[in-house]
Amino acid sequence: MTLAERTLAFAEQAADVQTRKSLGARLMSLVEPLGASTYACLYLRRERGSVVIDRSLSNVPRQWQELYLERGYDAADPVFQGVVRGGAYGYWDELTRGMVLNRPMREVMGAASEHRMRQGFTKRVTLDTGGVAVMMIAGMDLEKDRPTRAALRMAFDVFANEGARMLKVGPPGAAAGAGEGEPAQDLSKTQLKVLLMRSEGMSNKQVAQMLGRHEKTVECHVTEILRRLEARNMIDAIRIATRLKLIL
Repeated sequence: MTLAERTLAFAEQAADVQTRKSLGARLMSLVEPLGASTYACLYLRRERGSVVIDRSLSNVPRQWQELYLERGYDAADPVFQGVVRGGAYGYWDELTRGMVLNRPMREVMGAASEHRMRQGFTKRVTLDTGGVAVMMIAGMDLEKDRPTRAALRMAFDVFANEGARMLKVGPPGAAAGAGEGEPAQDLSKTQLKVLLMRSEGMSNKQVAQMLGRHEKTVECHVTEILRRLEARNMIDAIRIATRLKLIL
């Protein structure tokens, strides 16, 4: 199977996974051939005006987790800062390019390398049920071609949303259970565009920028897509739309 086929299979099967361990194992089977050895998905919340880690799914070594939190992730990790504040995604060397790293930042990045996490790919994920997660994989020598970048963006959206379902992160979804029959109504051309771009890993904000629309307008389209496809979240909508051949 090609990387694109394996990524799509991961997306289609993730909704049926019942345990966090199984979800992590499926992710690793996808990203290990790309050079990754660790993953972490950090679910965020605001507390007294700052962003804190609320819940997480990870196979990162415990020593690294303790060091990471001890150093103060929001103050010391330049990658975390970049994706939380800018909504960016990319490889660590890209996200930190042009930054002046202070001593705590260098300690955090140096410690990552000591734990076989020299290079990583990180993305800020806007959850379909509300809230935000920061997702990453890391290894000593990650693939960095365009197909890998696209696969990671999609896989991160899938993993973060299915992890949120298991951890019950965020408010209830906009729609009830997933429908297995035909969609209630046909999707409009604009809704199909939104669905296609979301399936490619874009956030609502990025879709709005691409279409030249307000983000709230895109959110309304997403809500209507979920209703018409009788999907419980956007990942489920992508799965249903793929099965119905609304998107390829």
